[in-house]
Amino acid sequence: MFLTTMPRQFADPTPDDVKWEAAAAWNRRDATTRLEAFLTPWRDETAGDGRPMVSARVLGQHAEEAMRLFANGLDPLGPVERCPLVDYSERGVVALTWRRAGVWVRLWATDTAAHPAPTPLSMPARVTPLPSGRLPYRRTTTMKEN
Repeated sequence: MFLTTMPRQFADPTPDDVKWEAAAAWNRRDATTRLEAFLTPWRDETAGDGRPMVSARVLGQHAEEAMRLFANGLDPLGPVERCPLVDYSERGVVALTWRRAGVWVRLWATDTAAHPAPTPLSMPARVTPLPSGRLPYRRTTTMKEN
């Protein structure tokens, strides 16, 4: 028997459904298991745009690599409104964020390779030209003039 309509939990998922989908996808990935990266319990929050957000911290020695591999193979159920993006805007934190059914999902880990902000280049002091305007070195010739 074929379904003529999509079940409600797939057509209009709740934040709990989105949490379950993300956790199930994380646990199915071989890379996350091989790298021994684990999710902490989920937290319900509100994103900056007022939409609901669920977040979990990724623990493990290679958490950043596991998040990158997870994002490359992410195949969530149903349409994704925003594709997974890696975010380094918060100092010392690497976050993987996407939106599904109006719910933001954020996986984050501490940035183990936190680099200090680059310093701007300083321009060298200008060399003042010689007062005569001549070249600073004498012209030497090896040819003998007759």
